[in-house]
Amino acid sequence: MIDGFKCWNARTDLEKDSYNHNGLRLSKNKHDGYVINGSLHKFFNDGLQNADDYLLSDFKNTLNKLFEEIGLNAAITPVNGFEFGVNIKLPNNPNNALQRLILHKSNSGSNKRNYKEFEYQNYSFKIYNKSELTNMEPFQSGNILRVEIKVSKMEYLKKKFVYCTVLSDLLDVSVWEHLEGILIETMNECLFIDLSEPEINKLSNKETIMYLKYINPLFWENLHENRRMYSRERERCESFLKKHSKSNLKVDIINLISVKCAELRDVSKANEIVKKWDKITVFQTENKTAECPEITIKMNGYFVPKEPIEKDGLKHCKGCGRIITSPRVNQSYCSAKEVGYEQAHKCRNSNSNPRNNARTSFQSLVAIPLLFDLSEFIESEKLKFLVGNPIIKKDITA
Repeated sequence: MIDGFKCWNARTDLEKDSYNHNGLRLSKNKHDGYVINGSLHKFFNDGLQNADDYLLSDFKNTLNKLFEEIGLNAAITPVNGFEFGVNIKLPNNPNNALQRLILHKSNSGSNKRNYKEFEYQNYSFKIYNKSELTNMEPFQSGNILRVEIKVSKMEYLKKKFVYCTVLSDLLDVSVWEHLEGILIETMNECLFIDLSEPEINKLSNKETIMYLKYINPLFWENLHENRRMYSRERERCESFLKKHSKSNLKVDIINLISVKCAELRDVSKANEIVKKWDKITVFQTENKTAECPEITIKMNGYFVPKEPIEKDGLKHCKGCGRIITSPRVNQSYCSAKEVGYEQAHKCRNSNSNPRNNARTSFQSLVAIPLLFDLSEFIESEKLKFLVGNPIIKKDITA
């Protein structure tokens, strides 16, 4: 499912300014971090190929391998873009399916013999003959069609309600389920025109003209700016196909995608794998990684710092511990634009509720005048929120 990956500022224990290894390319940036580009799938296969199935358990093993080999910690490595997709086996040459793919939405895309790509501002949709691009068996003769989406800006996923901030977020099985939904939605937006030779021969002269018009990408490109005309012609085309074609090509591809995605989510096996990157950062110690000596707390499954700014150069939410990408000045919590209103509200409440609850309880307690100081009877965790209250001794500190 997950393949290509990019990160603009990763932390590793490498001592090199650049590093190319098994499909991954790392180069040091001006912030003393690393820009990463490359295929995680190919890296997992020692740089040989990425035409086989890449399961959830394989992805988790990849993150362990990254941590062991270069000290890359998935829990603090930002995700600035990645590719996801599936390799499916067709009963015949995938080029036949590609020739029948005319549009995605109103986009005719770039067209090669074995490769089609539809580019947009925040993402691109790619579908191509994987077998022709692979020199290894059994993949080269396997009639493998690759269906893939390349996320160039994470805003694309946020609009789909998929939130991935750091690399380890991609281990969430619900994320994989959402990515499957996006693949199927994208395929449903495609226009396939698949008429057999006997079906074409049955067409009248007028219907033949319509057929030739619909399979011509230039016809659709001319309608690209006129949404009303495009929608009208698209409806006419769908009616034409329903009447004259018995092909189930698009439905068959969608079904194969759904089956393959379910196979890739081997949750039980993935859960058996022990992750090895449960550290806030890594340091060089005789070429081995060592735990960060600073005090950390466990929150929402991650080890996160007590302060929002850490030595790793990244800002963490004080509530949930996630890395805040492109933080505003004085921002301490996740933004609702990034994680949604409900999660952002939880982040703030996790910090403000204990303080507010302690103060409310204390105010109820002292509503009746008291003759003695209460400091020694208040739990230290609650007392720290009451420092400065005139009823509490001034020399008491949190």
